Amino acid sequence: MAIRRLSYRLDQEPDTGAVRLIPAQPVRSPHEEPRHRIAVTGLGPAVEDVIGTGSELSYTLLPDGGRLLCATLSGRRVEALHLSAGTPGPGSVWPIDTWRSATWEPDAGEELGAGFVESELPVTRAHFDSGRLVEFARARAERVAPFLTDVRRLFADPAGRQIVLVEEDPEAVAHWVALACASLPEIHVPALTFTTWTTDPHRAPQQIIGIGPGVEFDRDDATVEYLYRVHDATGGRQSPPAAADAWAQLTAERWISGSPPAPGTGARADDAFALIPLISGGGGGDRPGAAALTGADLAGLGGDSLHAVLDAFTKSVTRGEADAATLDRLEALCREVEGEQALAARPLALALVKHRLDTSRTGGALPGLAAFEGLPLGKDAWRELREEYGQRADDALRGALRGPIPAWAEPLRLALAVGADNGPGIAEAMDRLADALLHPEQHECAHAVRLLDDLGHLPFIRRVLRMLIVDLTSRKLDRVRELARSPQGVWLQRNIEQAPPTVRLAAAAVLWSGAPDHLRGAELFEALVGLLPGRRVGDVATLRLLWRLVWRSKVPDHADVAWVARTCTPRLVVDAGHGRGIIHWVRDPDRCDPELVAYARDMRGDAQLGVADRATADLLVTAQDLADGRLGVTRASVGRLGELGRKAGPLSRVLRLGVDERVGRALARADPVDVRESHGLRLLVAASPELLSAYRAYFTDAPIRDGMVRELPDRPAELAAYYYLWRPRRRSGVTDEWRAVAEELLGQVLAPVVAHMDEHHLGRVATVLQRENQDLQGWTAWRHRIEQQDE
Repeated sequence: MAIRRLSYRLDQEPDTGAVRLIPAQPVRSPHEEPRHRIAVTGLGPAVEDVIGTGSELSYTLLPDGGRLLCATLSGRRVEALHLSAGTPGPGSVWPIDTWRSATWEPDAGEELGAGFVESELPVTRAHFDSGRLVEFARARAERVAPFLTDVRRLFADPAGRQIVLVEEDPEAVAHWVALACASLPEIHVPALTFTTWTTDPHRAPQQIIGIGPGVEFDRDDATVEYLYRVHDATGGRQSPPAAADAWAQLTAERWISGSPPAPGTGARADDAFALIPLISGGGGGDRPGAAALTGADLAGLGGDSLHAVLDAFTKSVTRGEADAATLDRLEALCREVEGEQALAARPLALALVKHRLDTSRTGGALPGLAAFEGLPLGKDAWRELREEYGQRADDALRGALRGPIPAWAEPLRLALAVGADNGPGIAEAMDRLADALLHPEQHECAHAVRLLDDLGHLPFIRRVLRMLIVDLTSRKLDRVRELARSPQGVWLQRNIEQAPPTVRLAAAAVLWSGAPDHLRGAELFEALVGLLPGRRVGDVATLRLLWRLVWRSKVPDHADVAWVARTCTPRLVVDAGHGRGIIHWVRDPDRCDPELVAYARDMRGDAQLGVADRATADLLVTAQDLADGRLGVTRASVGRLGELGRKAGPLSRVLRLGVDERVGRALARADPVDVRESHGLRLLVAASPELLSAYRAYFTDAPIRDGMVRELPDRPAELAAYYYLWRPRRRSGVTDEWRAVAEELLGQVLAPVVAHMDEHHLGRVATVLQRENQDLQGWTAWRHRIEQQDE
């Protein structure tokens, strides 16, 4: 074992121009002179062959098993470190760490870095730490995996081709070498040879060769495809991508994600590139475990890399190589992964379950049920488990079901453990347990609750609770309420998160209707709605359920109905068959607003309503449609108003006011010719004050009056119709209220229009009145009175 530190000076022969090494003078101490002379004669040619010209740092394996580390310094000086074949090293220090180390300088004294025997290896001060390499890898993310693929091939393939890195400067090459050293298993790092910079790549014997863009390097097809692996960062031609390698891809992703890999430390070459140590943070011994593995360690993995990693875990479990801690961690990992990773983890999950079952078969103890909960097994895996383990367990369970419920515990636990969850034994057990729960007055209910508590199997409890509402009827729902009210209701509340929404609502209704809340009617309905998604009733089935829980078969009182009507859509209430239950809210509302109209519109089609109720809803909707202009003022529509009014009978004050106000607005906004021809005047002369108020308010609005002054002179038919509607009438059936409104509108609205009309336009109005056989004489007299008033 020997380490020799040698110093040379590059010199050029004057005759041939060849570069030669000459021992540097002076040597470190006089007594070292002979050793330097020996070194020159023994190693000089090797140094010359290694460094060529222009090399910065090179690391080479010599034929005799020794290693040679050479650094070319400024001033054409060469420092060399020769390690004989028996010299151990480098430990935690890599040869590339000596790049640009100040300790290479001859005047650096004896303070050399630690790492090699006798502390002889010059090292830099943390130049290639993890942070710097992560930053370097992220800046070249697309190139890291292809580079590491070729690095692995240097060791996996005896014919692995040399890697040529074309970079702008040797610093980038040094970083690539450091990245390779930080990624490779420790067993291979001492054998990775390199030169960071050379002008004669064809003579370089190292595995990684760094050159600049100006170096002559013929990159024909044979060179880039068969002789070298060329990676060019300057845009030149390079080798085609190699086949994907899981180790390289995974290692690259770890660097790029900012979680540097922990290369394997195994001493065996056949598992040096094992993926389990790489993923799990390494460890000691020949096969490190995965005790430190988390779901985050698989972040970013996909495709072949993901499958290769999980396949390595699966084989480890199948061969029985994983210890108990590793098995527990792998099971936790399978529960953490989602999406593509969950699909890829299915073989691993199956291997874990089989391992647990096989262990329990020989050891006599059943595996914990939690070992299977949440594992991404998939349908095929469960089918395989059932075929292999489930039949016997299910048969045993069916035999036990002939006995009392307490005797089912162990057979049921076994059937659940081996995944026989769809067998006839499990189905029968669930059905009988659910039936027992629905009869809380019997002793079997208490036995069923105790069994489910002892099992502690939440998925099974969830399925049993779901059975409570299969083929749900009102009577069955009442039984669920009785269960919640019974002593076993404590167990139900404890497991309420496993229950379906219907059972949750029933249990909540029982809980809130008792002490201390004592909720009833709309208050209870509102509290139950708060448990629904979005805090709203969104479908007919849910509304029927809430209705049954709150009011059973009774009709809600008026206050409750008003609240429900404003909480649920009208279509939902009608479709749920509760239209009759809230029609009295429409007949006697607290306010007549668009919401009420919307309910009335949907209730018109409810076949369960009586004639008067349907006519009431239809009357309100017809009045609204006339007011909105969706329905024209015609003889048919006016006649329908009268017909609906007769069928509906007396209206409540709020509803009557709402209908009259809408009809008043409709008659005011309609074409006066349509009002006249539809016999709308019949409605006006006998109208209520509310209808007349809405009618009058339209015409006394200043913008409307101004518009009539501008537009009516050119519309003689409309003007004549207004005169016809508003002229004085003394016959029977005309109310004093209408006479007052008509007189006001005739004098305050129509008179200003006529006062500004010329004889031509007035004549056109007279022609219309004469043609319609109207009161032309009365029109003429009224017009003359207006003229006299203006004078």
